Amino acid sequence: MLMNKQVVIAFLVALLALSCLDNIGAPPRHVQAKENGSKQQFELTRETYFVFDSQTDDTSLFVLKPMFQEVMGWEPKIAAQEPEKNYVLLKMNPELEEGAYLLSVTSNRIIMESSSREGFEHAQEKLATLLSNIPETKEMVWKVPAIEIQESYR
Repeated sequence: MLMNKQVVIAFLVALLALSCLDNIGAPPRHVQAKENGSKQQFELTRETYFVFDSQTDDTSLFVLKPMFQEVMGWEPKIAAQEPEKNYVLLKMNPELEEGAYLLSVTSNRIIMESSSREGFEHAQEKLATLLSNIPETKEMVWKVPAIEIQESYR
């Protein structure tokens, strides 16, 4: 009897895990990308601040901060408000579909907009793919080309 309960519990846990994976690996439904022809780049450094707008919930910060840390290799600096330059802003945009995001990169800042944590995760993954070089020096400077990308998944 105990063995049957363990099998049922294992089966339910597996079903739950599979239900969480419904969008993993799914290609975006719609992608728009517009590259800035000026060849400008944003330099992501240890001095770059991450700003979460007032509507971004604490769970997004809790999930995304370690993701950025893993990609960059250092603890991101968090700011309460936007500095003049050299920052990444995560901004809630309720007009975007669930899972969709808008990523805008200029030489002064990066703005990630989404209506959900899932969208912010997609934006962070796209940003990681845009990093043009792997830092080999102590300065740890990542370069991101100036671009605007909008993707939706549903």
